[in-house]
Amino acid sequence: MTKLDKSRQLSIEQANALEHLLQGQSDRAVAEAVGVARQTIWEWRNNDPLFIAELNRQRIELWAEARERLKSLANRALDVVESQLDSDDPKASLAAAKYILQGTRLLGDTDLPKEGPTTPEGVLMAELRTDARQELVATEGPAMPRFGFDPFRAEMEQELSTRVEDLAQSRLKKAMAEAGLS
Repeated sequence: MTKLDKSRQLSIEQANALEHLLQGQSDRAVAEAVGVARQTIWEWRNNDPLFIAELNRQRIELWAEARERLKSLANRALDVVESQLDSDDPKASLAAAKYILQGTRLLGDTDLPKEGPTTPEGVLMAELRTDARQELVATEGPAMPRFGFDPFRAEMEQELSTRVEDLAQSRLKKAMAEAGLS
């Protein structure tokens, strides 16, 4: 457990809400099950870095378990798809071919949802980076032209990224304190 984890823990209601959210329940259903307002669930999911990080961490864990389970079923599933590919039924053959192409990523995107930050610091830094980039672009203009060729484009973007990171880092301690996580 990190020093950060000792300063603030999830409440019992938040821990219970996580379980319900991970089961795919709506904010309203979670709120009723946990005994809080629906708005409270929304606030936790969107504004509480500790809650967001734990929800992301547990989602990643669930996906990892699901991936391992899928891997263990893959050979059996491929046997079924292979038998359908050789079927006399054209619809079954086409469906099997589609599964194969999707599985090899030759037909559309089959990636799992992008994973989010798994620490409160990570959640806050993502927000702080977005705010810092918007602030810098608003005060100084975009780092690069939107159209046309610019030989210094990569350098300019790198400089902006560095300044964004520095500004976000400089604000992290205050954001942590405001979130009750210092």
